[in-house]
Amino acid sequence: MKKIVLLSSLLAMVGAAANADYRTVYTDNCDPAAMHALLERESRIHRAVITEVICSAQRAIVEPVMVTEPVYEPVYVEPAYDLSNIPVVDCVPYPTRCEYCGGLQ
Repeated sequence: MKKIVLLSSLLAMVGAAANADYRTVYTDNCDPAAMHALLERESRIHRAVITEVICSAQRAIVEPVMVTEPVYEPVYVEPAYDLSNIPVVDCVPYPTRCEYCGGLQ
């Protein structure tokens, strides 16, 4: 008995969906609230189960703007540390005694 009731209710739902009215409405107002209000109104008036609202307003095509490459000018930055008081000494690969060469002998 349960199977018969379930099967008959399933067939009734499938039959109602197959016989559902389909309605398409075109509008020029692309505001989501206005489109939703139109959907509600059309569904209520025509009792259509499936109602589609399509915005058919032409979108404004904006002309492309040409952007030029930015011009980069060199910027001189003062050094953060004054390294002029450090002596420069050539460190040779052979043994030497020099305090600036890491104490190598």
